[in-house]
Order: sequence, then structure tokens, then C-alpha cells
Amino acid sequence: MKNKKAIALRDAAIKYRRSMLEFTESAVVAQQDYDDLISIAQMIENDESKESIAQAMWKLDTLVRDVIPDSVYNTYNR
Repeated sequence: MKNKKAIALRDAAIKYRRSMLEFTESAVVAQQDYDDLISIAQMIENDESKESIAQAMWKLDTLVRDVIPDSVYNTYNR
């Protein structure tokens, strides 16, 4: 990845998954949330429309949405 916002989101996703994997019962959910965040990072990297990226972010659970760095979230949701 080369886009700074995509990299920031990828790094946040990795950190989120690492923290959630401590709880074995939530490992499957953590992996799905991680996959969703990485998918959005890829959308950013591919320069998809702001509307598509914002919609993908809105579909996340609040807990997961809170993982997205403010600088990334605000770029697509303002």
C-alpha cells in the first residue's frame, strides 16, 4: 500500500485484531472485523469514491468504526 490513509487504516486493523485475539471466543469475529477494515483500506488504496468508502465504514459496528483513525474517518465522512 502506498496511500497514507490506507496504511493508517491497515495498521489500526492489525492492532485491533491483535488485541481481540486475546479472547479466543471473539477470534472469529475479530478476523471478520479485520477483513472488513482491510477491505476498506484497499478501497482507499484503489481510490474508490468517497461515497463508497463512507458507506462501507457506516456498515461497521460502532466498536470497529472507532478503530479507524480520525484522520481517515473524517476524510470520507465529512
